[in-house]
Amino acid sequence: MDGTNPGRRRVLSALGAGALYGIAGCTDTGGSDPNGSNGSNGSSSGEDTLDGGGDDDGNASSPTGWPTYRADVANTGALSDASGPDDPAVAWTVETGGAIYASPTVFEGVVYVGSYDDTLYALGTDSGEEVWTFDAGGNVFSSVGIEDEFAYVGGFEDGVHALALEDGTEAERFETDDDVGSSPAIVDGTLYIGCDDGNVYALGGDEWRAGTGAEVVASPAVDGGSVFVGSFDGVFYALDAATGEELWTVEGAGEFEGPSAVSEGTVFVGDRGGGFYALDAASGEQRWRVETGDWTGSGPAVVGGTVYAANRDGNVYAFDAESGEQLWRFQTGGEVWSSPTVAGERVYVANREGSVYALDAAEGTNQWSLSIGPVTFSSPAVVDGALYVGSTDGSVYALR
Repeated sequence: MDGTNPGRRRVLSALGAGALYGIAGCTDTGGSDPNGSNGSNGSSSGEDTLDGGGDDDGNASSPTGWPTYRADVANTGALSDASGPDDPAVAWTVETGGAIYASPTVFEGVVYVGSYDDTLYALGTDSGEEVWTFDAGGNVFSSVGIEDEFAYVGGFEDGVHALALEDGTEAERFETDDDVGSSPAIVDGTLYIGCDDGNVYALGGDEWRAGTGAEVVASPAVDGGSVFVGSFDGVFYALDAATGEELWTVEGAGEFEGPSAVSEGTVFVGDRGGGFYALDAASGEQRWRVETGDWTGSGPAVVGGTVYAANRDGNVYAFDAESGEQLWRFQTGGEVWSSPTVAGERVYVANREGSVYALDAAEGTNQWSLSIGPVTFSSPAVVDGALYVGSTDGSVYALR
């Protein structure tokens, strides 16, 4: 990396320092049934540091806050020691100038989320006050990943931005050949991300690109030295994290849009053909498969031997991670494109009708629901008794 500018050297040093932990009420209208009956311009927020984030083998460890799209680099979407809100109200909203499809990232009292007004926002968790904003030069579909003193996010102008957490100034921009809607995972000094040019990129450490047959909007999961990601070519890929070498592939029943999750040597992922798969992480061998009846554009959450998935039919499913047996199903009353989040003993999910639900993780019973604006791809982040999510009405919502 000789000859790079000081800012770039500082960014790459930060990447090499460790691994990312990844970037009015309503009545209940649903029900559960085990058988399925139903540039900176803001002020500083202070310098934050993230310690650790993965072991020497590139495995995810427990994060602090919600510092990346699906909580950790394995995309488990779950924090067993986190706590969500009880009987919440809308604590605050912040209106942006465009629809929000990105999922909030929360770290050290700041919520980071991008909008289709070409802006990335850093907002205080207490009241939504603006800490800083960054003009991304294009729509922001990607969610932020945080590593050390930087926030990393893809943009719809062919690149990945590295922004200082302190004030949102751009320290570096990594070039790609097309728009980046995928969200980053950073392990052992390397940032992994998909791109609309059909490539999976490794940036900053072990630099490589691996080609697929179509856009890669899914966000990579990284575990055990492998990168797992699906493509709109209908193929799911396992790649060597150090070299990008193809380890195995599996052809799905449709395009892969949402991220996979990895736990205990198994990769869980759904496709747009109605299939939901459990694949052996080492070989790609199918351990089980279920048909959900509609496409899945979101990612699963997995914790405690249970996999939670949602799809366009409006259902949230709980499957036994070992056997694929359906444990329960909950109908939300609207299409679900957002990924479920597990915090403590609850599953949180939002649908396109604008309802946010908290479900009992063991039984699937509704604990509370709240009406906000319609939610498409933005997935809830649950931190310190609060839930944060973006809406296509252009607002960021905080519930507590």
